[in-house]
Amino acid sequence: MTQEDTTELLERLKRLLAQDPALAARLAAITGDGNVVGDHNVATVTKQSAGDYAIQIGQLNLTVSPEQLRSLPVPAHTAPPLPAASTELPRQLKVFLCHASGDKPAVRDLYRRLRADGIDPWFAEESLLAGQDWQVEIPKAVRSSDAVIVCLSRKAITKTGYVQKEIKYALDVADEQPEGAIFLIPLRLEECEAPERLRRWQWVDLFWETGYERLLRALGARAESLGLGMHPSEPISDRWRNPKDGKEMVRVPAGKFLYGDDRREVELSGFWIDKAPVTNAEYARFVAETGHTPPEHWQGKIPPKEIADHPVTYVTWHDAIVYAEWAGGRLPTEQEWEKAARGTDGRKYPWGEWAEGRCNSEEAGIRGTTPVGQYSPQGDSPYGCVDMAGNVWEWTTSSDPPGSRLRVLRGGAFDNDVRYVRCAFRDRFFPNYGRREFGFRIVAVPVHLRSPQP
Repeated sequence: MTQEDTTELLERLKRLLAQDPALAARLAAITGDGNVVGDHNVATVTKQSAGDYAIQIGQLNLTVSPEQLRSLPVPAHTAPPLPAASTELPRQLKVFLCHASGDKPAVRDLYRRLRADGIDPWFAEESLLAGQDWQVEIPKAVRSSDAVIVCLSRKAITKTGYVQKEIKYALDVADEQPEGAIFLIPLRLEECEAPERLRRWQWVDLFWETGYERLLRALGARAESLGLGMHPSEPISDRWRNPKDGKEMVRVPAGKFLYGDDRREVELSGFWIDKAPVTNAEYARFVAETGHTPPEHWQGKIPPKEIADHPVTYVTWHDAIVYAEWAGGRLPTEQEWEKAARGTDGRKYPWGEWAEGRCNSEEAGIRGTTPVGQYSPQGDSPYGCVDMAGNVWEWTTSSDPPGSRLRVLRGGAFDNDVRYVRCAFRDRFFPNYGRREFGFRIVAVPVHLRSPQP
């Protein structure tokens, strides 16, 4: 094939991807050998020994270099960077915490949670240095912040004094923001009336079960609009919350671990992985936002209430790929999944040796899924992942044998006995089938590590 032929085919592929966003999204998720399915097209992408990629879509066949593949109009991944000395991180979102002095205990806890979730909060008790003039520093901090959280309580609303001045400073800066920008967020610490001057902004109730998650979603949207990061900074935490889907992720550091039944030594780069499988409620947000086809056992686009906190099931490998792309991640390789499940010492189960009452396997006699984390912490993995043994099989990006259509599943399910919920046990299935025991969780990696081999 001549250079002219390759160029012409590459242009045809670009036009095809521009016309078919679904195909483009799936092609962006390819990390080695595999298939992607668009609305009207099936693509096969195979990595060649020379490092090039062979792409076939219908009658269109061409070989492209990694540089040409990167030039295709597919969505770019924006995964959270790991806190490592070699990774240059974007600055964190700066958030000013406005509060009454009587609310310090609650705001102190909020400050710690925000820091653990990759945000840079300004809290007078922690941020003011001895000898600084607070009447100078507080207005300066408000103006340099990317967002202001006004903590509201019955005390704060009725109290006169400096908290009212802080609110005035925040209102002045809010008036300077572009229309539609998320800048000022009223946060109710308890049931109370929001002041009249703050009622034009939608507030968040921290005392609700989902209140903190809603706050993080708002801050995540603000960070995204500014091109900023929300990532934990060592040594604060090995936890991170994905601002897109709200799921908590745990860090699995780089290094060697004992892999497989033969416990051979394998070395992996670091990555983040969902603490728990994706639930029905979490998948419902994805369905609502994207219009993706819901699982067959739901009531339309809404899952039954009694299984809202159970792992989503009846999802195909392709469904999981699309969710992962939407959430800014990808499926784990089976090696990544196994390291997250068993740690570095080659243990048989996430907690060590077999013990009753630590997972939802056949021995539990439940014969169905259970809420994620029901067996936590006694069934947790060394990194804090839940449900890595039993409950549902979890899709990975790996194929078996390599290059085939069959995709590897890990972890076993509620109808499998002790033999099949071992960390090293592998199963495989066709990617276009979803079953009542198939679910998934996703991983995120630094930009320079986002194309691992299956």
